[in-house]
Amino acid sequence: MPDGDEVTNPPAAPVFPHAAPFIPSQRAPHPSEAGSGFASPTFPAGAGPASGFPGGGVAPGPPAGVVPGFVEPRRGPGRGLLVGGALALVAALAVGAGAVYVANREPLGAEAAVPPAHALPLTPFEQVNALLKAQATALVRGDEKGWLAAVDPAQPKLRTRYRSMFRSLRGLGVSYFEYKTYVRAQRKDRSGRLSVGADVAYCYADDNCVVEKGPDSDGPPTVAQELDLRSVKGGWVITALTARKNPADEQLAPWATSDLVTAKGKRVTLVAGPGEQKYFRRLLPIADRAATVNDRFAGLVGNPQKRYRIYLAGPRQWKTWYGGMTDKWIVGYALPLHESGTDVVLNMAELKDDDRFLATTVQHELGHVVTVGGVHRRTYGGAGTMWLKEGIAEYIGWYPQPATASWRRQAVREAVHGSRRPTSIAMKSLGPDARSQEGDAFYGLGHFAADCIATKYGQRALFTFVRLYLREDRDLDPASQEAFGRPFKSVDRTCVAWIRDRA
Repeated sequence: MPDGDEVTNPPAAPVFPHAAPFIPSQRAPHPSEAGSGFASPTFPAGAGPASGFPGGGVAPGPPAGVVPGFVEPRRGPGRGLLVGGALALVAALAVGAGAVYVANREPLGAEAAVPPAHALPLTPFEQVNALLKAQATALVRGDEKGWLAAVDPAQPKLRTRYRSMFRSLRGLGVSYFEYKTYVRAQRKDRSGRLSVGADVAYCYADDNCVVEKGPDSDGPPTVAQELDLRSVKGGWVITALTARKNPADEQLAPWATSDLVTAKGKRVTLVAGPGEQKYFRRLLPIADRAATVNDRFAGLVGNPQKRYRIYLAGPRQWKTWYGGMTDKWIVGYALPLHESGTDVVLNMAELKDDDRFLATTVQHELGHVVTVGGVHRRTYGGAGTMWLKEGIAEYIGWYPQPATASWRRQAVREAVHGSRRPTSIAMKSLGPDARSQEGDAFYGLGHFAADCIATKYGQRALFTFVRLYLREDRDLDPASQEAFGRPFKSVDRTCVAWIRDRA
């Protein structure tokens, strides 16, 4: 599941000649491994987490690949909020016996090279790669006919699926699309058929697209596919497409599984299946307002956004997009696509009846986009930073209202005046067996801590601290000295007392 924030309810073998070998680069660690990304889930009040989020969390853990995120409460005496996680892609394909790896490295705009007359004929695998390269080129230039030319005309359902993919990706503004393919010898037969695996790398126009992995980048997001092809009149066509279900691979993006429609506001693009399109008119002004709030904070941390992208999931999509979310108390999450951007996904079945809940959730999730979105996984802070990740997202989600207006205030009051009162604002991350009351208190205390820092040292100093600690991976004390001009223990002591006075 994503790692970021949650929303809760109120408390209540043979080598083919001429194929240039390609060894898929190492993927980022799985969310279950240390140092995974972030996301933002939401859980209802009173619901206890069944399992922890990657890096720690209170609400039940999201599916693999989701980072803890933001949680909003449901109707009741109070409301709570938890964090989700980022989707980290994993599992490198090792070059073993019986496997050959080939990547299409030429720029997308280039036409497939025609071999000179004296060159040997292309192998079947090279012919398939040329077909897929031409298909990808057609997609990026908006040529639907060229895109469908790669699909078997005798497979109408498959062509419908590819037509849907084309229109969804064009609506999302696809700007880069590349097949990185490999074939297992045992999957190739002598009947003019071939099966290949493909990691499909993609980017959207409004995102930062780094197409190669390296020391400072995880590369573009990918979707794993299995393609069956057959030879027709000296050429090849795709006859079957299957999603490769490997927990080590990135979870399936919505465009790979669903018919999508989009609506664009001034700062936000809404994306939904046909069933949730009805919410566009109502949600667009809410989302644009939330984006305007977040634009200011994005500037303060040096992470300006060209445009925000929000997916509206229906019941079926909520269980399938990006691997699916089954925890009943999660209502939204923010999922990073490496450094390429961050997708926010909302569970409209839980949010549609309460405009205030919806607005707070959207503003909170976009808060994750601006504060920790686009950060390389080696820089992204570990579980010990959860108190500030969630606290600053809560601060943004409720802005301009103070922490005392939050639905979590009661849980904070009980925590700071109880027998196990916190002695530091830098609280230890929630464990997998944490109860809902503990989750409410954790997120609420993070909100109060951010509010205290802004009140005592200024909002600009608060976001300088966020930039240094969350985005640049500084340690607490150096970040505090630079942002506030004093050691963190001094800030900590001041804010613990401030929270006790105001909760």
